[in-house]
Amino acid sequence: MRTLLHFNPLARRTVSVCAAKSEKDAVSVTKKAAVKPAALVAKSELKRPPSAFNLFVKDVFPAVKKENQGLAFAEISKKVKEKWVSSSSDARAPYEKEAAKLKEVAAAKRAEMKAAEKLKARPPGAYILFVMKNRPAVAAANPNKSVMEVGKLMGQLWKQLAPEEQQKYKDEAKSRLSAWKESHTVPV
Repeated sequence: MRTLLHFNPLARRTVSVCAAKSEKDAVSVTKKAAVKPAALVAKSELKRPPSAFNLFVKDVFPAVKKENQGLAFAEISKKVKEKWVSSSSDARAPYEKEAAKLKEVAAAKRAEMKAAEKLKARPPGAYILFVMKNRPAVAAANPNKSVMEVGKLMGQLWKQLAPEEQQKYKDEAKSRLSAWKESHTVPV
């Protein structure tokens, strides 16, 4: 087989093509690896806050582990759970209070991140502005219609709208887009 590869030009070509494919694969893998940390950073900011039980476990687990050194992790976890279940509501109160506080902080951070994403988003076009303004009234006037049927009605209303009325929405969309472009330009 080695002599075939050495003397057969077609076989060499096949080998070199395979090598090029593997280099391409290697490049795509490195690109994916370069993208991954940014995605992980974004996810780490959106972590769910710990529950009262999780905070309790964090405090109590080392002590229970020290008392029961010969036991496996699962057995120690069962003992911690038993302590939580048998504890009074007064003993649980500080953990529940801390968990509620952390939950509020996480909700505020999540709302802040959504607001920042909304600012980055491209502004709506003329038709979408029309829909945003008129859809509640059309949906209220047609309560038995499905979402899809209300959407069809909105499309028909847009088509029936006078050109000068459509132009108002188009002008507003154009001004929003130009303002968005100015705020999102990268200085050179």
